[in-house]
Amino acid sequence: MTRIIRAADLVPAPWKNGGGITREISSHSTNGGVHWRLSVADVDRDGPFSSFPGLSRILTVIEGHGMSLHASGETLHALPLQPLAFAGDLPVDGHLNDGPVRNFNLIFDPQHVNPSVEVHRGPQTRTLPQAEHAVHCLTGTAVLNEIALHPGNTALINGGDMRLTDQTQIICVTL
Repeated sequence: MTRIIRAADLVPAPWKNGGGITREISSHSTNGGVHWRLSVADVDRDGPFSSFPGLSRILTVIEGHGMSLHASGETLHALPLQPLAFAGDLPVDGHLNDGPVRNFNLIFDPQHVNPSVEVHRGPQTRTLPQAEHAVHCLTGTAVLNEIALHPGNTALINGGDMRLTDQTQIICVTL
């Protein structure tokens, strides 16, 4: 089964620390605990990241020139279309490289899921294995089990066929 989540239906909400806006795409929780959460965040200024104790993050810059993440004496480089994993409770101060960015975020409990985040570009055809996937379309059109996915939209899918046209770029999360 394929479920499409349209960008136009996402509701803006303040970050946990109040420093910006995020739009939750989808999440899965049990007994009050987050197993995973997908969101898109707009970052227009430097500042601290929200802390998520016990969770992990994978951040992918999907618009803009990236960010430098300063944490505990080291610098992590969040570059366009390069997924970056780090601990959710790492005290991170983000600095924009050259103007605002939009980030695709996966926050997850590593005790419950072992996800992967990959960027794919077309043209290509592939079969997604039987597992829970989230496919976020960045550009072009992705066709998932014969259902078109357009830029900004996300599909939740449990495997099947995926076809990317020439100008298509997607992020594929395997949960």
